[in-house]
Amino acid sequence: MSSNKKNNSNSYELPTGRFWFTFIALSLMGLGVMWRIVAIQTIEHDHWADRGAEFEHSIRTIVPARGQIQARDGSLLATSVPVYDLRWDSKSEAINWDYFKEKRDSICDGFAAILGGTPDKYSSIIDKAIARGSRSAKFASKVPFTDYKELKNLPFVIEGRNKSGFVFERKEVRRKPFGQLAGRTIGIDRESQRVGIELSWNQELGGTEGKQMQKRINGGAWLPVTDDYIVQPEEGLDVITTIDMHLQDVASSALKTQLIRHDAEWGVVVLMEVKTGYVRAITNLKRFENSEGVANYYESYNHALGKSIEPGSTFKLASLMTCLESGKISITDSIDTGNGEAFFHDRRMRDSNWKKGGHGKITLRECFEMSSNIGSALAVKQCFDLEPQKFLDGLKRIGVTQPLGINLVGEGIPQVYSTVGEGDWSGISLTQMAIGYEVTQTPLQTLALYGAIANGGRMMRPTFVTETLSKGEVVERFGPVVVNDKICSEKTLRSCRLMLEGVCLPDGEGTAAGIFKNRPYTVAGKTGTSRIAENGGYATGRYRSSFTGYFPADDPEFVCIVVIADTRSGNYYGSTIAAPVFRDLADLIYATDPSFHEVLNEPLLAEEKRHLPTSKNGAKEVLLELYDLLEIPFNDFSGDEDWVRVVTGSDTVKLTARTIGRHTIPDVRGMGLRDALYLLENAGLEVMYNGTGTVRKQSVPPGTPFKRYNKIRIELS
Repeated sequence: MSSNKKNNSNSYELPTGRFWFTFIALSLMGLGVMWRIVAIQTIEHDHWADRGAEFEHSIRTIVPARGQIQARDGSLLATSVPVYDLRWDSKSEAINWDYFKEKRDSICDGFAAILGGTPDKYSSIIDKAIARGSRSAKFASKVPFTDYKELKNLPFVIEGRNKSGFVFERKEVRRKPFGQLAGRTIGIDRESQRVGIELSWNQELGGTEGKQMQKRINGGAWLPVTDDYIVQPEEGLDVITTIDMHLQDVASSALKTQLIRHDAEWGVVVLMEVKTGYVRAITNLKRFENSEGVANYYESYNHALGKSIEPGSTFKLASLMTCLESGKISITDSIDTGNGEAFFHDRRMRDSNWKKGGHGKITLRECFEMSSNIGSALAVKQCFDLEPQKFLDGLKRIGVTQPLGINLVGEGIPQVYSTVGEGDWSGISLTQMAIGYEVTQTPLQTLALYGAIANGGRMMRPTFVTETLSKGEVVERFGPVVVNDKICSEKTLRSCRLMLEGVCLPDGEGTAAGIFKNRPYTVAGKTGTSRIAENGGYATGRYRSSFTGYFPADDPEFVCIVVIADTRSGNYYGSTIAAPVFRDLADLIYATDPSFHEVLNEPLLAEEKRHLPTSKNGAKEVLLELYDLLEIPFNDFSGDEDWVRVVTGSDTVKLTARTIGRHTIPDVRGMGLRDALYLLENAGLEVMYNGTGTVRKQSVPPGTPFKRYNKIRIELS
């Protein structure tokens, strides 16, 4: 048995020598593998990254140039300005290094002259790029187009991307030449959250994406292999809006002045053509305070489009129109408003003159003109107290219960009861709705109703875009859109127009009687003052003031709404807060619109003295294309300059050179706003301007070094 045990024990002995040899060998192999991993990720990282980049190519999507947004006269409201990043691939296979060494100093001198800085700065970047074997050394960011053209013509760089290694990567920067004017309606072009026209017309503005073969460089960035495209990107369409920048400027200025005067929270002005629904001006200003408590007003939200509010007395037009349509009352019927104070289901209602004893017995027309709350409530109660559903049905037929379908994202939904008893309906709902409470509408929806009265009963959709263009050619037109072909009968329409005109008669007793005295035009409209809802009730001392109307009253061309919210000056009535803004805008339109004035039947100057079409100073390439297209004779003495002065004679046009300095303020006098903004903004200047037409003055003299200024003001006439 002992021998068996011995044999058994020997059978479990391990070959220790072979085991340790295998273990050590495998351990050394593992350490070798780990060392190579560490070396590749650290010491040899750049080498292998470059080798990988040489073989990693991909077809990449190319975003096209975004289309422009223009005012009705072609003024730029939003445009994309090209800028360029300049990089260098120090390992480009086609670089002639002997030629590079010969031109190196010239390259650095050229970069310093165009981009700023010293030649040594760019020489240092070159040295570091060569030492690291960089394939994407950055020399400059956001280079403007004028500098880009100069850089491309520098020695060695002119050889192109393959032979020089210098690559220009184009980007687009969105600019609003008119700044805040109509800013929220024009919108913002940002990938995460576009708004306004930029959002609603994004597909048209965005164009068609292209395809290009690109290679990956260090850092994960991609650069084109060549300048050619697999699929050529198609730039976006230009969107032509209805906005008139002359009227827009006045509307914004008049509103801002009134907001500041009464320390209001926000305000809206919208001006619309009666017959077409084309919006000629829209401004939305909100109060903001800086860290020192100083208030200013900016466009931050499109209140006119998206803010549904209780309209107050301006809704009385819809209420009394429904009464008139019922046939149970006329504007000559009398209503006893008593002493200016009444109770409906224990809810007290007052007229504005209740402290003076009220209006007493007055006609329905006078109720509207003097904005009697009690008179309007009694009229609705008289017509619909037994059948309140018919009142709601009447409002629906008018067209005030549904959105207008405006082609901008974000239209607010009007809140109007559709059936008796729904929601918060109560015993006082009928009389509260009669005076513009327990209902909400956006300012644009209220404007459309008043526009329909001015337009013979036809309600038009407020429209912001008339057409899209591709390289100046019309792609698609968008005509006026009718929302409701007939909001009421002819008899009711005549009564409503009489009531609206009575509100504004200079010698009448309407709430806007004194506003339009001594004006050469007539106005029809309605003032409104409403309390501001807060936490299920109404805030103490907080009001919204409004005025909505059209002019001239006898032959309406424009309809306008003004809303000013939450004044802190102690004044809050629509007649003193909102109506003056309407008047300022109407004054300007009457003074500048030829359709309001008699045209003398005299020969035109062009018929008496022949003269070629004149042009502003500007970009030569565009002017030459235009002269060729129109077959206008010209003499070009500008040489290789891109910018020219224009002298137009009776038989020919003379073009002379206009040199634009590299690092000095350019002379933009005589240019149009588009060319002036292009030059000044590409030079890195913040531009402020006023007026329209041709630049006549600039605040910083031409030739002044850029470094001394970062802002400039220009005046146009």
